[in-house]
Amino acid sequence: ATFLHQHVDAVYGALTENRSRFVRIDELVVAAARQFPGLVPTPQDIAAEEGLLQSQKAGLEIDQGLFISAILRSRQSGPHLCQAMLLPKPESQALLPRFAKDGRIELPGASIERRGKAAIVTFRNPRFLNAEDQTTLDGMETCVDLALLDERIEVAVLRGMKVEHPKYKDRHVFGAGINLTHLYHGRIPFLWYLQRDLGYVNKLYRGLALAGDAPPDEFGGQTVEKPWIAAVESFAIGGHCQILLAVDYVLAEKSAFMTLPARKEGITPGAANMRLPRAVGDRIA
Repeated sequence: ATFLHQHVDAVYGALTENRSRFVRIDELVVAAARQFPGLVPTPQDIAAEEGLLQSQKAGLEIDQGLFISAILRSRQSGPHLCQAMLLPKPESQALLPRFAKDGRIELPGASIERRGKAAIVTFRNPRFLNAEDQTTLDGMETCVDLALLDERIEVAVLRGMKVEHPKYKDRHVFGAGINLTHLYHGRIPFLWYLQRDLGYVNKLYRGLALAGDAPPDEFGGQTVEKPWIAAVESFAIGGHCQILLAVDYVLAEKSAFMTLPARKEGITPGAANMRLPRAVGDRIA
């Protein structure tokens, strides 16, 4: 921690060619492990713990947290990393011509369909009530990218697909938050949370950044933004309830319910803590 406090900008500069390259978080920690041995765990170290119960892990990912925290704390490096995470992924750019032609793409964890000037982006994890986990994250961010990149799309809608659970069989479910089964079995890495919140959640909130512009913040930097509408059917729990606070408008079934259990733990991830006053007022927030 002391080393990072003193040298984080030099380390980040070495990993990004003095901030001339944008490097996403998952690639950044791999590069840091290679160029600065011992600073963060190697991919092999992390892989060796995969599948261990959360209680059995050695806490190697704490060093990843300290590393990213030091970068985000830096006024020089932090905005650059945030901008890197707000750029469209290369995979999204590669899929854009296909989406422009076909008007629909289905990926692991998510799908997108163009209907006129609107896009329907759907959470897809029917076995687990559309919960989010390692299998869903990349697909969802790609679909969000495509909705923002396609110039024919003017508004985007988020919803959940029909699920397999007997209680909600063949009903659309917005989402059950993080996949607690995968979490318990140690299959959701620490970086997953940062990729999610600095990635597609932040893109819902702020739009796509432009590589040739300043980092987007309250004072400058252009973005590609579109209105997002969440269509809540059945329920939105945990992380999916956070999503409702990052979009522009929410439409919900009368019978739908929404809850954010982590509020009782002092945790309001994503943009929820900034957006909650808009929905419920300052006192409750």
